[in-house]
Formats: sequence, C-alpha cells, structure tokens
Amino acid sequence: MEKTWCIGPLQIVREQRIEDDCYAVIEGGKIVQFCKRGELPEQVELVETKTAYKMMPGMIDQHIHGISGADVMDGEESSLNTISTALAKHGVTTFLATTMTAEENQIKRVVQAIANKKNNVKGAKIAGIHLEGPFINPIQKGAQSDQFIIKPSVDKFDHINRSAHYEIKLVTLAAEQDKGHKLATYLKHNGIVVSIGHSDATYAETKALLGQQLIQNATHFCNGMRPIHHREPGLQVALMQSECMLEIIADGFHIHPDMIRFIYDTIGEDRMILISDSMRATGLTDGIYDLGGQQVRVEDGLCKLVGSDALAGSTLNLNKARKNMKDWLGISDVTLAKLTATNSAKLLGLFENKGSIEIDKDADFYIVNENEEVVLTVSEGNIIYENSNFKRRD
Repeated sequence: MEKTWCIGPLQIVREQRIEDDCYAVIEGGKIVQFCKRGELPEQVELVETKTAYKMMPGMIDQHIHGISGADVMDGEESSLNTISTALAKHGVTTFLATTMTAEENQIKRVVQAIANKKNNVKGAKIAGIHLEGPFINPIQKGAQSDQFIIKPSVDKFDHINRSAHYEIKLVTLAAEQDKGHKLATYLKHNGIVVSIGHSDATYAETKALLGQQLIQNATHFCNGMRPIHHREPGLQVALMQSECMLEIIADGFHIHPDMIRFIYDTIGEDRMILISDSMRATGLTDGIYDLGGQQVRVEDGLCKLVGSDALAGSTLNLNKARKNMKDWLGISDVTLAKLTATNSAKLLGLFENKGSIEIDKDADFYIVNENEEVVLTVSEGNIIYENSNFKRRD
C-alpha cells in the first residue's frame, strides 16, 4: 500500500497564488490534495510545521558543476552523490550534471558514469546531462580549457551521446562555429535543448539562428559572450529580443544586480532561469580548487582562474540566488518559483510532473522558515533533507 502523509499548516506557493494556513496531502510520491486541517484524511501521518513557513516547488539547477568538494568531471558515483545530497540542503530537487571542455575520451567516460549511476544518488535527482563544451568559441572560452575545444560536429556529439546512453538533455555551443547549423538542427530534431554560450556571435548571426528557431536557451547569459556595443549589439541584445530562456547567475559577481534588473524588466518573468554554475569549492573555505582540470582561486566567494581575471564558475547555491533576487528586485514568491523551477521544467520537458506544486504532480518541494532558510526538502514524496533545527511532530 502506498504511503499517504501530509504536511502543514504553512503557506503553499502554487502557480498563480499562495494558499495560507494550508496542508498538502501526499500519496505515492504525488500531491493529491490541498486542504485545511478539518479536511485532512483520517489517521493520516502528519508532519506539522508553522503557518509562517513556506512550501516552494523544488528548485531545478540546470547548470551545476560541483559543490562540497565534488565535481561532475570526477566521473565518480561518490562525487555525484555528494553533489546530489548537498543540493538537497539548498532546496534543489532536480539538476543536470554539467560537464566541462576536456579530452573527448574523458568526456565520454564522465557522461557514461553519470548515465550508469544517475539513479543511485540519494538527494536531488539527476534529470540528465548538460554538455557545456567542447563545441565552444576559444575567443569566449572563459574558464574552459582551449586545448580541447573543437568545432561543432554531429558525428562527435553522437559518439558522446551514445556513451551517455542518450542522457544529454542540453548542449552549450557557440552556434556561429556550427557551419550550416548542422549540429543545432540535429539537436533540435532529437529533442535536445540548444543553448548558445561561450559564443562570439554577432547580432546578425544570432538573429539568423533565432529566425530558424534553433536556439532555446542562453548559457550563463552575459558571461562568455560578445559584449554589447552601440554599433554592434551582439548576441546579448538579439537574445533579449527573442523568446529564448536566459540563464542568470545571481551572485553579484557575474552580473551587476542593476543589470539583472534591466534584463528582468526587458524579458519578464517567464524567460529567466536562475542557475548556480557552482564548482566544487561551494560551501568550503577559500583556497585553490580544480575545475575541469583548471586551477581556480576562491577568495570571499569569488572564483577566478589562477593567473587570470577570468571568472571560473561560482560558489553560489540556488537558495542564495533566490534570496538575492528577492532582495535586489523585490519580486514575489510566485515569480521566484518560476525563476527557480517552472521555467526550467518547461524548457527541459519536465513540466508535466515537476516545476510547480499542483495536484497530480510529483511531490517535489522545499520548505523555508521565517528567515528564508531551507528546513526540509522532499523529492517525489521522500524527505531528502531535514535541517537539524527543524522541529516537527509526526
């Protein structure tokens, strides 16, 4: 018999509104009912909270390299599990394991390990792989190793995807390097998200790709991209004028908060996706860390390649990004749910089951207290993180 339990009373942040003093009933890993206390099923197991607490849809981090000393490029089950469990502490219930530019055989080994071990993790679930590189532009390489950058190739990608057991869901590529748009067309035909990034595309080149509806997402928007110029608007302006999703690293380092406000005011709440782009130093002390074979110096949360001013990932987590956006822009919890869950779920084809708290959807959610701290995270009806300060009565 499938377990039935409920949680409340609290504020439940749904797609269009917030339910106050409400309970959510969970059965078989799904949300099956919202109700008041007097309407609860008889003899149901109750996890009792506070009315000031909020239930938010489980966050989706579609661009993360590592956290808590582990990195996706380690290619180890233990590292994937470390990342998975650490993400749960910050309210993330789903993520894409994100790779780096590396030698082709190393990438194949890593993606094969992810595909083989993705269902063994104990925290946030791995929904697939984000292939960031090697199909990028050396001019905008950022923290990626230029030694292994290659031109976009359907054949090369197919070899990698076969190693990944076809678990690649999103590919970052410099679309202007993709002659004849062959790889972008192939990806779109096979239901894989095409994300322009580490790109030096001009305004005209980007508009041509957008006109063919070949780009759906922009990897860490503004970063690793040709800058805006008044005589050459570049791809950033073209992307803001489009219908693409734009990834934002809201740590205050990668994009100035007022620039984020400008982007948000321009594109609205339905096209922005918060990501962490975090690396293994996240949650750890300052020092020198490895990122895809590159040495990164972390000081006061800022990550830069050793001997360079190039930013190299972040030490951000998505709950901090969510709180930053609330402080900087003053946006509502309903809107923040879109930026951290709904928009990514729609982009990745997960919205039927994830990305919002609604009847018959997966019970993927996290609960924050009065200080916006994550106290509980639930994935498909199972508690995957519980803060030691969270006092509950079963």
